[in-house]
Amino acid sequence: MNLDEKALILLDSFDEIGYQKKNHILELFDKPKDLFNKTKFSSKREQILFILGEEGYSKLLKFSNVESADRVLDFYSKKQVNVITRLSKGYSELLLNIDSPPLVLYYRGDISLLSTFCIAVVGTRKPTSYGINVTEKFTKELVDYNITVVSGLAYGVDSVAHNITLDNNGKTIAVIAGGIDEIYPKTNLDLAKRIIANGGLIVSENRPGRKVESYMFPIRNRIIAGLSSGVIITEASLKSGTMHTKNYALDFQREVFAVPGSIFSESSLGTNRIISESNAKLVVNIDDVLDEFIYIKFKRREMAPSNQFYSNTEQQIIDLLKDKEMSFQEIVEKVNLKTSELNTLLTKLTLRGIIRKHAGNVYFLIK
Repeated sequence: MNLDEKALILLDSFDEIGYQKKNHILELFDKPKDLFNKTKFSSKREQILFILGEEGYSKLLKFSNVESADRVLDFYSKKQVNVITRLSKGYSELLLNIDSPPLVLYYRGDISLLSTFCIAVVGTRKPTSYGINVTEKFTKELVDYNITVVSGLAYGVDSVAHNITLDNNGKTIAVIAGGIDEIYPKTNLDLAKRIIANGGLIVSENRPGRKVESYMFPIRNRIIAGLSSGVIITEASLKSGTMHTKNYALDFQREVFAVPGSIFSESSLGTNRIISESNAKLVVNIDDVLDEFIYIKFKRREMAPSNQFYSNTEQQIIDLLKDKEMSFQEIVEKVNLKTSELNTLLTKLTLRGIIRKHAGNVYFLIK
């Protein structure tokens, strides 16, 4: 890691200095490493004082040295957190060209995914069964074409997108709002571990230890849009935070896609509105998405055998549902299980994204 990269990492470690102020400070110098040069630093005293004030200037002057940068890096290493700066090889070219690329990205997992073709799948935190089915459909189709799925590790659509990608042996990037070691919501900690264990990537612009705050979510959404060549909104209300992602995507000249929903569903008012206002392309299948990227030749992959393991009874249920839908009672009659035991197994298979239930307690296999 060179001195310019270390200077960015050190500057980014000052939480009390906002993003814009950090950029203003960097603009004062020819190169970031000039922060470590006391003569050059002192020559910019008045400008830095104007940006940070006396206390901020004194603190930055005190810690602007290579030794402090190395201590910061050592701390991250002990936390098992990796860093990449906007000057580093491997930083996303797409992200680098937005209005406000993060100085530093903190990550765990496979950083090479930043250089792959990415599409974001986002939407409401409270999806309907329709929204879940739509998210599953488009996510599976993206994975079929080896497209990296980007989302925000939130409740709802985000979680479905990450899980379905992993279920189908795909690659996914989770962009989180708080510090890289501050997974939110906590209930998605296991999902975060699963992403890393299966060759995915978790990334944040906030250093380890930074608690998540509400203002961080809309700012985080610019990274989701920035990393992606396109954004698919599967289901969203008018007030959904997904609208922030849509706005960033339009600002960054990314393709925006939206799946239409029922006019009677509040959960689809956002997607229907942006379609009607021509802010998004209406899509019903993956071809509608891929048609917008004619400069890239997509090829369906040979699907690898699933890495999921089933018990004998689980496999029996899956085999029963391969050719037709079946009611709970019909399944009970075919398998040697108590009602309570079958209900538990069906719930597990549903949560794993293997089967789904229609109204009337009718189950079907997700193809």
